[in-house]
Amino acid sequence: MAKFTSGTPITYGSIDKNSNNLTGVLSLEIVDDSGSAVTRFRGEMYASEIRLAYEADNNQAVDGNGEVVSHCTYNQRKVLSLTGVILSNAHGDSVPSGADNNIAKANSMFAAPFSAGMRLRVNLAEWLEVNSTPTAPISQNNTTATGGGLGNFTIQSAEKTRSSGNYAEWSISAIEYLNVVHASNDTTAD
Repeated sequence: MAKFTSGTPITYGSIDKNSNNLTGVLSLEIVDDSGSAVTRFRGEMYASEIRLAYEADNNQAVDGNGEVVSHCTYNQRKVLSLTGVILSNAHGDSVPSGADNNIAKANSMFAAPFSAGMRLRVNLAEWLEVNSTPTAPISQNNTTATGGGLGNFTIQSAEKTRSSGNYAEWSISAIEYLNVVHASNDTTAD
């Protein structure tokens, strides 16, 4: 879906894979793979914000006049930030388990235990940099696992928020280190 503003279309939100209706709902799976892989959460988030950043660290070498004569870029990475409301998920494969779609199920989904260092898989087919590889998780509103994704994230920080008069939200920051290789003969001035 796009929004029409002063003659300029903009993309908005995410789309239900079955009906192509704008929902903002994406599927998430959190896996603790520190020993044997254990799924801690498989469900849905109504994402109020999805942010993807490309980052890197760098060092510069300067000459006696303070001019940069060389630089080195390393630790290239993608950082995914998700903020949204966790939904009650009536899909039979949800974790915590159960096909209920009620307040008790929503509370148990919100309370699912997870921590930094666990793997984060996302089903967001319209954004391949975020969509998980090799396959994305499915859920009640996202019943198709879309392949071809490029996301392979590890949770860096996570926060659960409950406040009076507001939605209970999760905020997750996840990182994926990239293997960027430059040709040794690339000496052109950029």
